[in-house]
Amino acid sequence: MNKQKKRLIGSLSASKLADLLISAKTTLPALLITLGAPAWMVGWLVPIRESGALLPQAAIGVLLRKIAARHGVWRAGMAVQIIACAGMLCAALLMEGAHAGWVILGALVLLSLGRSACSLTVKDIEADIAAKGERGKLLGRASTLSGILTLLIAVPLVMFQSTLGMTLITALVTLAAAGFCCALLFLLPVKTYVRMQQKTSTDTPSNKVAFWQFDAVVYRFVLVRGLFVHSALVAPYFMLENEAGPQQLLPFYLAAQAGATMLSSIVWGRLSDRSARLTLQIAGAIALLACAGLLSLTAPSVWLSGVLFFILSVAHTGVRTGRKTYSLDVKKGQGRTELVAFSNTAIGLILLGFGAFYALIKPFIGFSVVYIMAAVLVLAMLLTFCLPREKA
Repeated sequence: MNKQKKRLIGSLSASKLADLLISAKTTLPALLITLGAPAWMVGWLVPIRESGALLPQAAIGVLLRKIAARHGVWRAGMAVQIIACAGMLCAALLMEGAHAGWVILGALVLLSLGRSACSLTVKDIEADIAAKGERGKLLGRASTLSGILTLLIAVPLVMFQSTLGMTLITALVTLAAAGFCCALLFLLPVKTYVRMQQKTSTDTPSNKVAFWQFDAVVYRFVLVRGLFVHSALVAPYFMLENEAGPQQLLPFYLAAQAGATMLSSIVWGRLSDRSARLTLQIAGAIALLACAGLLSLTAPSVWLSGVLFFILSVAHTGVRTGRKTYSLDVKKGQGRTELVAFSNTAIGLILLGFGAFYALIKPFIGFSVVYIMAAVLVLAMLLTFCLPREKA
């Protein structure tokens, strides 16, 4: 393994560690609840985090048509995420109630925008450093390392969570900021330039292809990935449907998420290098198993809830690895960049649509929306067979 690959793994690991520590599914809900922010703000954390990181990517993808130096955009996005973490930390230490909630939501918007730029440009950096057949393995190693680091943080929190209180949450936000700083420093010497398409005399307005005009592969990928977002959407229900308090659940969920990432990432990476489609299918089946466990859970149990969250996290890691590897391998160059940008923006809209849909129907149904989410995951698994093989 050359020096650039090691730097890439180190940077991805630090970035993934920061993402785990400041997760909108675990840490930020606990932070808002502890600070006494309105309950409706908690419900907006995941939509803002996910959609905010995805929606701007179509516009960024168009801007990148004129920017060959992708490392510069990635560095700027990473700096923005560091600033956002600092804003959250100030709110946690100096404010409370709705005022703290507004500042944290605003910082989360900023964090998501930085993530948007990094998520899009890091694909070009990964593709430049690693060839096909190696990318899934590198992603798996980075996820495993971040999982190990997170687990080393989470285990002491489980042991001392009753005495830490608010210190626990502020420490996680601080460590997340440090993680983003390390990610920036690791990859700072690496430079990636993408070859731009040269304009010719035949480039007229009539023969230029609009940004949203792609082949059928892109639209199929967006559809399948759009349905697989339920592996993330279902996660808050594991905390919402448990009677234990958020500070009690947070260390267990953090440890479960870290353990799942550590134990499964390399396996998912190797499987994705063989077939990203198969990875999505297996991950979907495991997510269904976690949903079934949640729906059959009758007595509240912190430990059992943590086990189910671990299973869901294994599945979500597989979904993320599979769809990232597929998007890296199915297209090349600027075509890859625009596929990622378009699909991410589309997924942002899909997330908002599903979020609004479940919020709308919840008061009118007499059963858990997890049943509907499980059915959509089944449909997603079936539709993967419509995707062409990405290794061809």
